[in-house]
Amino acid sequence: MGSTLDRYFAGDEVDPVTVPVRIAGTRFQKRVWKALREVLRGQVRTYAGLASDAGSPRAMRAVGTAMGANPIPILVPCHRVVGAGFALGGYTGGIEKKRLM
Repeated sequence: MGSTLDRYFAGDEVDPVTVPVRIAGTRFQKRVWKALREVLRGQVRTYAGLASDAGSPRAMRAVGTAMGANPIPILVPCHRVVGAGFALGGYTGGIEKKRLM
């Protein structure tokens, strides 16, 4: 059967956000990362939408900073965050990898 991550990397239709995590960060970062883990596989959320979900609707840039500080992007899928108009924007792993994910 394998772990969720083994199955994910093998190409199975599993969502790695189901794996429990404990991440050190600021209170704001933790709120953002928790809200991001609620974005389902195959869906995206804008920085503004995620800021609103995290309880700070005007903190779009701070959400971007939290994404850049994300230590485990597979389990906290920052590649699911897009800019206004659904532009891909930046991604630590590179824009091509974000496009694939």
